[in-house]
Amino acid sequence: MAGVGKKMSCPRCGTPMEYWVEIEIGDGFKKVKYYYKCPRCGYRLQDETLIIKRNSGGIVLEKEEYRLIAARSRVGRKR
Repeated sequence: MAGVGKKMSCPRCGTPMEYWVEIEIGDGFKKVKYYYKCPRCGYRLQDETLIIKRNSGGIVLEKEEYRLIAARSRVGRKR
């Protein structure tokens, strides 16, 4: 999990974002998504996705990482 422990501010509204984990279970696979979500405006920033599949030889693990770009601080900025 690339983003655990990092502090992120929402690029839309500047509110501190929360780190979430979402699990999707399908026929023969599981997908685990790690992302930041703004509790104020709902903006979502994907961090990492793990896909776990079964096949005849065992288990296959795929990992997708996303590059996180830190939002600039809005403290003291005029709108």
